[in-house]
Amino acid sequence: MSDVHIAVKETVGFVDDLKVTISKRLKIPAIVFDKICICGMGGSAVGGDLLIDFLSPQSDVPIVVIRSMDLPHWVNERTLIIACTYSGNTNETLSMYDQAKARNCPIVAMTAGGKLEEKCVNDGTTLIKLRSGMQPRNAVGITIGCMANVIETVGGAKCRKDIKKLIPELYKLRNTIGFKNQDSYAKQIAEKLHGTVPVIYSTAGITASAMRWKTQLNETSKMMAFNGAIPEFNHNEITGWSESVAKFNCRPVFLYEEDAPGMMKDMANASIETLRSFGVEPIVISIRGKTVLERSLVATMYGDIISLHLAFMNGVDPIEVKSIVSFKERVAKIMSRKKTRKSAVKM
Repeated sequence: MSDVHIAVKETVGFVDDLKVTISKRLKIPAIVFDKICICGMGGSAVGGDLLIDFLSPQSDVPIVVIRSMDLPHWVNERTLIIACTYSGNTNETLSMYDQAKARNCPIVAMTAGGKLEEKCVNDGTTLIKLRSGMQPRNAVGITIGCMANVIETVGGAKCRKDIKKLIPELYKLRNTIGFKNQDSYAKQIAEKLHGTVPVIYSTAGITASAMRWKTQLNETSKMMAFNGAIPEFNHNEITGWSESVAKFNCRPVFLYEEDAPGMMKDMANASIETLRSFGVEPIVISIRGKTVLERSLVATMYGDIISLHLAFMNGVDPIEVKSIVSFKERVAKIMSRKKTRKSAVKM
């Protein structure tokens, strides 16, 4: 199977993965916590970002995603750590895991294998084994479902029922915008973005979806792309669009929530109208859904399919990430040299 076929299969499998993982019964020991940290990087963390857009307004405890080598000082034994690295070998996540263990934090780990699985087995840490053999960014259906399942299972915000309700609608959307539908709206948007530098904007309720678009365009389509959010957009970036759009060949894309709260929708409309007054014509993508969760997942599915179309148009391999591999190899060499020097000093 070619890389293109693998990428398509993994991408369109999003809804299947979400359906399976949200329905699993998890065995997790009782946990006492007053905050939740989802620790991860890249595609392994984005499921947490998408979930937080929906959960934060209704959660009784703070939920944050930490992308770092180090945990914040406020993380303590009452902080639930959800450590997620699909490969199991992400240095930043492994570092945060070790720090969480040292601080006696309750931990639930999610991985397909690697060093994180080894640590969990040795430490007796609760481990959720993920299906292996995928690109981490294409396992987002798995990670969203698992994270939501973990949070509700341990007594956090409830979301399993809401996600299960959306599955039929997400299947309908997949059939409409699927990669094989060459006349789809998704392909039309890809054609407009081809050869540009897309800048993806959303309203504040679904910021993770805009970030997901950006990272998928980076990794899958091998394109530079950026993201931002309204209302912050109206206090700085809007000025840049008034002068420099032609010079840099940038193209604004608005993930327009048809059912956003009134004031937020008014701000989005004003932002779009302001750009047009300066001769900048944004691509406005109508995102429908009764809840933030539904709109987040709909927007994400559009971005994933569009990034595949753009990879094909750009003539690039949607699976390959040689620059990331090269970076990780360099970091591994640096860490190995440091470890060798420390050993020599101790002797």
